[in-house]
Amino acid sequence: MSELKTRDKLDLTPPTAVADNWKIPEILAPAGGRSQFFAALQSGADAVFLGLKEFNARGRAENFSLEDLRELVPLARQRGMKVLVTLNILLKERELPRLLEDLVELQWIGVDAVIVQDLGVARIVRKHFPLLRLHASTQMAIHNLTGTQVAADLGFKRVVLARELTATELRKIRRDIPEERVEIEAFCHGSLCYSYSGLCFFSGAEDARSGNRGECAYTCRKPYKILNEPGYGFLFSMKDLDTSLSLEKLVHAGIDTLKIEGRKKDAQYVATTVGLYRQELDQLFGKSTARTAPAQHRNFRSDMAFSFHRDTTSFFVQGRYHENVIDLSNPTHKGLGIGKILSLHGRTFEIETEEDLERFDGLRIDSQEQLFHSQAQHGQTLKGSMSSSQQKYANEVCQFSLRELWVDGSRAQTASKGQRVRIQLPEEARLPRIGDRVFKIRSNELKRHTEALAQAPDGARLRPLLRIMIDLSIIARADQLFIEAHARLGSEHLARASIEVPAERPKKEARLLGDLSDLFSIFGELGLEAQLSLSGDGNWFVPKSHLKALKHELGDLLQEAIPHLSQTVKAQARLDIGAQKATLQKGSTPSTLQIKIDRPAYLKALADLPESEWMQLRCTEIAYEPKRAFLGEEKPREVLADLMAFAEARGILFRLALPTVIRAWDEPLLKIWLQHFVDLGGTAFEVGNLGALPYLDELKTQTQEPRTWDIASDFTLYSLNSEAALSLKELGVQRCALSIEDDAMNLKDLLQAWPQDLGAQAILYKDTPLFIAEACSLTAL
Repeated sequence: MSELKTRDKLDLTPPTAVADNWKIPEILAPAGGRSQFFAALQSGADAVFLGLKEFNARGRAENFSLEDLRELVPLARQRGMKVLVTLNILLKERELPRLLEDLVELQWIGVDAVIVQDLGVARIVRKHFPLLRLHASTQMAIHNLTGTQVAADLGFKRVVLARELTATELRKIRRDIPEERVEIEAFCHGSLCYSYSGLCFFSGAEDARSGNRGECAYTCRKPYKILNEPGYGFLFSMKDLDTSLSLEKLVHAGIDTLKIEGRKKDAQYVATTVGLYRQELDQLFGKSTARTAPAQHRNFRSDMAFSFHRDTTSFFVQGRYHENVIDLSNPTHKGLGIGKILSLHGRTFEIETEEDLERFDGLRIDSQEQLFHSQAQHGQTLKGSMSSSQQKYANEVCQFSLRELWVDGSRAQTASKGQRVRIQLPEEARLPRIGDRVFKIRSNELKRHTEALAQAPDGARLRPLLRIMIDLSIIARADQLFIEAHARLGSEHLARASIEVPAERPKKEARLLGDLSDLFSIFGELGLEAQLSLSGDGNWFVPKSHLKALKHELGDLLQEAIPHLSQTVKAQARLDIGAQKATLQKGSTPSTLQIKIDRPAYLKALADLPESEWMQLRCTEIAYEPKRAFLGEEKPREVLADLMAFAEARGILFRLALPTVIRAWDEPLLKIWLQHFVDLGGTAFEVGNLGALPYLDELKTQTQEPRTWDIASDFTLYSLNSEAALSLKELGVQRCALSIEDDAMNLKDLLQAWPQDLGAQAILYKDTPLFIAEACSLTAL
């Protein structure tokens, strides 16, 4: 039903000004390594998201160690920038113990949130690491209000919504769920996947590298040939998202956080995109929106041409199918056009440059050959070739660092816009042709500017620190003063120490509160920083030596308490992971077969099977997922009645499958199907996304007599570990379909730890979707 072509209605009236009550969204920047982290910090990002060496969806980025975070998180906290850690892949059963090690450390380090895809990881965090704030990754494919509500019920404090949503949908979701319950984060810039994030299976199918495991092979960026007509090109290669020119729509939608994609991109990209969106927010609100004075004053829109990006699109922000979102001709960075080759002389060429040039700028030359893709668009004549597409994909194009240039016959360091310039080609570069287009893809000046931002700030002291909380209490009793220091990690007790001294008023200004703050904020020898809470009358004189003694006593206790608490939490989590599980013994449950169809026409093929062949199938269930494209003129009630009659005649269960993606325009038709199904006596459903569950809850309240639903989950509600399976069971699911991307070793481990009273289903044969997508290659063609 997500294939319906009904357009959503969008208010296209541009807002002329931002109202006083509109919230300034925070800018969340990517960091694939330390240089990108520092660039985000110094270019004005409000927060940064980064990954550890494992368990993140950018497994081939540089990423961070726990030792890195112990140094960098205190620096970020000191300078007002949040640090979010991505744990946004699906974990296998054997990986859960290693995950616990990371979660324990992240809680001590005091990161501001963890971004999670796996429901099992979320369950572990929720139960055993309450100080870690949960954010629902876009990999969870949450794309509607109902999914957002379920995520909030599961303890997520923020949801990163699917990139495919329009500004209208975002605004409605923000309107219908309070900010106090859950925050809304939306992507504003960066690379786009052809598929909904978390619902792409192309990479795993072609190269056994699952995007859900952080190993995407970017198969969508390759060129493909159309078999049933003469065409070829980058059929699934999306343009890059850029909402900077329509940012007011996201602001007026009430978005809490603007997310910039790009953990595999460099510090220059981070600094430039943060600068661009900060500049746009400042203009919208008519004031500085930065947490600190901006570190950059540049033409960021021009700078963007020199950081990796493809042609850009605002995607669906302005409306569904508002613009073409696929770049059929180019899957990589193109840069800023600076002119056409006017003449060739050996290994030099001449252009009249349309932009300023400097030695060591990066240049790229694109052939004037065009790549035409389809008969319908371009007639019978096709230009270009599949081999030229392959060369573009492999980046086998003419690009080089500009080392030699001449202006007016003389060697030069720079050239100004409008000058005729002669440029030397390196020996290894392929010779271009007259008329080929030249692009500037890197700016040496911008590189120099970024290098200063990509280093630790001047005066910054990098030292590894863990974070605890210390409550300091001052209590006067008669002529004695009682001072207690209670150290804790959240609600977990760590250590308690106290001193008792004579109660003496100061002869000059009281310094007790200042001394306590100075002394107890940092335990340098233990690598600790403390968030302090002070209570009581501070107008007393206490010699600093007594306070130091108190700190020393507390420090001795903390040295033992911290590792003890870590071990206790890990042991309890391991015990819990092993609880409520029962090994599925071979042969303990009879194997049965489910047949799932999405076309009513298949029913005839099943009905025509001889009785003997039908009996051999041992089929106990038939499931059906309605899809508009296959329905023709048939009515929902008629289709359901035929299917249910078929199931009843054979004594098997009939199950109605809800679509994985349910957008606002799908709801009216979906509710018709659900109501007819229930009216005909149906009680069994299959769901493939968290957002489907509230529809079943609502349906139950509308039925005349009490009903009990039989709910199964499709493979897109992933259960690669027993904690994820248990989480689905707690949501009311009675049977889980195992992942089509799982492997034999993990399946064995998983089923040995499978939750009690929860069915497990293996998919034997399936026309697996490569993508579940809103974009359409045929539309682009």
